[in-house]
Amino acid sequence: MPSPREFHLARPVPPHPARAAAVCSAFLVIGVGVVIWASLDTSGPTALTPVQRVMAYVVAALLITISIAAPVASWRQRRRPAEVAPALVLDDQGFTAWGGLRVGWGDVTSWEVFHHDEVYDDDVPEDHPDYIGPSRVDELLILVHVEHPEALLRRLASEVRAVYEDDSLGRDKRFGTPIRFGADALDVPSDEVIAEFERYSGAPPRTL
Repeated sequence: MPSPREFHLARPVPPHPARAAAVCSAFLVIGVGVVIWASLDTSGPTALTPVQRVMAYVVAALLITISIAAPVASWRQRRRPAEVAPALVLDDQGFTAWGGLRVGWGDVTSWEVFHHDEVYDDDVPEDHPDYIGPSRVDELLILVHVEHPEALLRRLASEVRAVYEDDSLGRDKRFGTPIRFGADALDVPSDEVIAEFERYSGAPPRTL
């Protein structure tokens, strides 16, 4: 029997150290240059007004702060340990997905790979202060069909169950199942996730 296979959420790739250092150095040089320029420009027809001088110092301080804070944040991100809990675990009995959802292979009637690519608009008027405009969702999902999904979801915490049951991002309930997870948000290529899901489940994906 195959040993359990764990997948973790993909972590953002930090910028290349040389490129990040070059950008931060440029910010630092520009910031120092602005400070020197504002300090020396004290007379003449093009002299800065007090307000302009303050604004120049503010901009310089912002650039210098970014040049120092960005490397520190990048260093902390590299030192931060990976999340301990996996986002998906496959084993010979079934799989465990986000929120502790456990599904046995014997409960799975079929599964499919679905490319969810749609543009959604806010459900609030355009003149509402919370309106942010259209947003695009582009993700690759594995949809798992079972006979009684509500029985599996009933074991979850209420807030987790609500996320699985929310079908608002699927026109005309196109998902057809609340049991789904992203195949392209994990720490390996989506093709590998799909291949491993097929290997452990013992069944190929359903084609539409």
